[in-house]
Amino acid sequence: MSIKKSISFTFGAQIINSVIGFISSIIITRILGAEGRGENAIFSNAIAFSVLFFGFSISSTIPYFINSGKAKAEELLTTVIIFIFSSTILVFTTLFLLERAGKLHWALPDSIQSLQFKLIFTGIYFVTLLNGVLNIYLITYKKFKEVSIYSVVFQGLPVTVYLLLYFNVIPYNHKDPFTVIVFVTAILSLVSIVAISFLFIKLLPVRPGKKLVPLSLIRKFVFFSSMAYIGNVAQFFNYKLDFWVVDSYFGKSQLGIYSLAAQLSQLLWMLPSAIATVLYSYASIGSREDAINFTVRLKQIAFYGTLFLGVTGLFLSYYLIPILYGNEFKESFNLMKLFIIGIVPFSITTIVSSFFAARGNFKISFFISVGIFMISTIMYFTLIPRFGLRGGAIGSSIAYLIASILSEIWFCKEYKVSYLNLFQIDKSLLSLSGLKKIFKS
Repeated sequence: MSIKKSISFTFGAQIINSVIGFISSIIITRILGAEGRGENAIFSNAIAFSVLFFGFSISSTIPYFINSGKAKAEELLTTVIIFIFSSTILVFTTLFLLERAGKLHWALPDSIQSLQFKLIFTGIYFVTLLNGVLNIYLITYKKFKEVSIYSVVFQGLPVTVYLLLYFNVIPYNHKDPFTVIVFVTAILSLVSIVAISFLFIKLLPVRPGKKLVPLSLIRKFVFFSSMAYIGNVAQFFNYKLDFWVVDSYFGKSQLGIYSLAAQLSQLLWMLPSAIATVLYSYASIGSREDAINFTVRLKQIAFYGTLFLGVTGLFLSYYLIPILYGNEFKESFNLMKLFIIGIVPFSITTIVSSFFAARGNFKISFFISVGIFMISTIMYFTLIPRFGLRGGAIGSSIAYLIASILSEIWFCKEYKVSYLNLFQIDKSLLSLSGLKKIFKS
């Protein structure tokens, strides 16, 4: 499959998944209410952080080692599977350590802290991490179309189940909807791993080998992963640490309102993320000068496109949030006004980071992520206790703004680009035909 078609499938799947995710958030919020949504936010974030922290960002390094010929795909698969089993045991042990320290609520809300739910949490971790590895193997072998179709199907499956729950086609305990959602998540995770395993076996000749990769290569693997790992962990906390702080000071109900505002605002990142995918493919193979020019134009498209979508979305949210989510979520609109101040400029960071990665400058994004993590941590623990939910939104916006400014300054200084490049708009960007020419090229 050509690069153009691969990007088209990936881009199309991303748009569809974003729409499905939006619909899913409406239904699940209606089922859970504000407090249940807050509980689900903590549970989902804890799963995501566990996969990131204990999974050591292994998926991000697999394509490099296979494509460079440094590791045999079969031996690497065996090594990674053993790592997944080992890290799963570590996750299960960590839950007991958190319980002993009186901090289990960081991962499991008070209503689901039994052994049964510890096992469910650990099982979802195992399935999620293994799913990611099999996904990245398929992508490494250029199975973009199949992976895109799979991602859309298994993004749509939860929506179907949530609709059946919402309309009582599937009966459930309305007094404890969050527990039902946890069980649904676990079952769907199991179904998804069966499906991706079937795809893997059908499409790839790769099978676990009898040998592991050499120890010297494991050291290189760890070294290669470490910078991406630290950067990803820092980035995760930039996006999600405020959830735990809000929960700690104001409880699950207020977190539910806050998390909805954050989720709806971050939907604006769909456009720059999709553009960043196109840029990465282009900037990694084009000349330095062409890549810089292309980055500037795409950065302008991402920024002004996100700004337009943000203003439009904010206007619609004022009327639609009470209708779609309920009156108890009205405050989410006021929080969105604060979030968008930082989220719109962050489109610049998304594009520039993709350019840095394509040109091999991983260190720049790493230092920015770690620096912003330290800044956002201080602001969350300072502003949220004093100003409540608005303090969290203000802290996030400031962090995103600083990241955007640093990325832009670094980009302009490193590649000798005018600091006013964002405002030096080519006339071709102001017409539909001009935009089509840019992406067609």
